[in-house]
Amino acid sequence: MARRTRRRQLRWRWDSSTLCVGCLLVLLAVRPLAAGESPPAQESPSVPAPPTIKADETGAGFDFQTDEIEGTIRLDGAYHGVTRLVERRTGRQVIDSRYSALNLFKLMSVNLAMGQPRIMPRTIETGGSWGQARWAATDSHRAEVVARYEIRPPNAIDLSVTVKSLGTYAGYELFLSNYFDKALRPHVYLQPARGKPAAGEAERILPMISDAFRGTVLVFPRDAHAARRCVDGRWDRSEQDTPTVPMCPVRRYAHCLAVMADPDNSLGVVLMSRPPDCYAVSTRYHADADEDRLTTYSAFDLSLFGDDLLPGDERTVKVRLAVVPLDADWQTPLRLYRAFLDEQVADPVPIPTNRLQETPR
Repeated sequence: MARRTRRRQLRWRWDSSTLCVGCLLVLLAVRPLAAGESPPAQESPSVPAPPTIKADETGAGFDFQTDEIEGTIRLDGAYHGVTRLVERRTGRQVIDSRYSALNLFKLMSVNLAMGQPRIMPRTIETGGSWGQARWAATDSHRAEVVARYEIRPPNAIDLSVTVKSLGTYAGYELFLSNYFDKALRPHVYLQPARGKPAAGEAERILPMISDAFRGTVLVFPRDAHAARRCVDGRWDRSEQDTPTVPMCPVRRYAHCLAVMADPDNSLGVVLMSRPPDCYAVSTRYHADADEDRLTTYSAFDLSLFGDDLLPGDERTVKVRLAVVPLDADWQTPLRLYRAFLDEQVADPVPIPTNRLQETPR
């Protein structure tokens, strides 16, 4: 009995000592700061710094700079969009200086060319880190188009395009062009071919020149229905001096994701949209010899929308352009693409409710 009592006393003394040490630690943790003493630094998640913006004197564009990129966005002229885009780490300008990226080129539907935003009048608005151009409906294109560019630190530019239709169009399309330095090489993510990766896995390829499609623009559609769009007559219409181009539908894309990479695959220019928003990705095949190239620049085009429109319909699509260092297994573009898709799920595009409004006369 005496031994048991002794053990209880020792245990109580040990527990009491532990409690006293714990109290002392709490008191030290909550002690008041001495005069002039600063509180300890608190860890916080890394948040990109906001962009620095310098507006153009004419109000038709602005220069921007973030931690990783800098460039210029123009809202006027034929080659509106991103006219300069530099990766600050290397100082490399990735846009062909004659042209631009995120450029609204052609408005089309089945067997119909309806105009070129490049040469159509527009109204312009800028504010903070964004700029917006608005094209009113015309007799040949009975829909209003609004394009909004916004800087997204640390390394991207977002484009939202909204169409408000006053007409009836089958397979409505906005053809969005992006012109890059000729040294960059185009890579696309395709559904696997026979004998290639297992079903469900994407195959990344660099399209090379072939006599089978020499002289054409390669079109990678979303599905079999989308594959018909580029050969339904829309690219054969030359009204209003509209350019015509031979388009060649080939394999289906697996991701609505395209990457321009420098020759050593260390820098990537990443272009993406949602599959429901973009029915095809187009590019020029790569050739090492200049005489075998289709153009003197490298390029991606996105065929946006693609569905039928009725009077009163309103649609919004989103595109992101980013510049990133490439890792050895090319996981960075895929992470950016998945994050982009997750954002769109969290902020879905509203579905139009009025599809029965009579066409205004």
